Amino acid sequence: MRILIVDQCSSAKKSSGRNDPLDRDTIDAAPPDELIGMEGAESYPAEELYQGRQQQRITEAKRLLEDAGDDVDRVFISAGFGLVGDQEELPLYDVTFADMSAAEIDDRAEALEIHEDLCDLTVGGDYDVVFFALGSDYYRSAKLEDLLPEVSNETFVVFFNQDAFEEEYDNGLSIAARTPEAKAYGTIVVALKGEYLRNFAEHRMAGDEVESIDDIEAYCTEEVGSQAGLDDYSSSNS
Repeated sequence: MRILIVDQCSSAKKSSGRNDPLDRDTIDAAPPDELIGMEGAESYPAEELYQGRQQQRITEAKRLLEDAGDDVDRVFISAGFGLVGDQEELPLYDVTFADMSAAEIDDRAEALEIHEDLCDLTVGGDYDVVFFALGSDYYRSAKLEDLLPEVSNETFVVFFNQDAFEEEYDNGLSIAARTPEAKAYGTIVVALKGEYLRNFAEHRMAGDEVESIDDIEAYCTEEVGSQAGLDDYSSSNS
């Protein structure tokens, strides 16, 4: 299978503790390769830089999927640099959509060409499954309402807490990933999307095939060997 994972940057980042992260004015003044060479700057591949719970779980999931023989691409939506590949070198920085208003997010996303780059990747990538493991601000920056009509009907598109898109698109799946689901699953909200993807990867490692969008939902919400999905798990622990 060809799989694309669209992840997001995290406030938790790898750091030696010796250097201050670069601010927005600094990173907007020069391209990343110049920033990396600045005195006092430290840099890491994006996959290493972002150290949030979700990001760590998705790193594990990607490795499992590759071990299972799947062809996996992973990108991050970065409030600092736009759409970046997981092996792209980035300087340590401190910019987040959480500090911006809706209008500021729209302006920032347009300046970074996030939607355009996502369109190029998802429409031209010939993927079997695309996961959008994003929070609300990052969904806004992606402009899914304009992106999804361009995605092939043969591609399953998975998002979280986006029920309206599931209702509109037959190839779309929205999985609930809020506080009740996190509690039922024994984790926290910020880690839950990563847990879902890791579950999916473990099913692929076990040889489970994806023949329908229902399979994806089951593999995300059920652990390998479990006979009950998240709804049953939740009921039995209420």
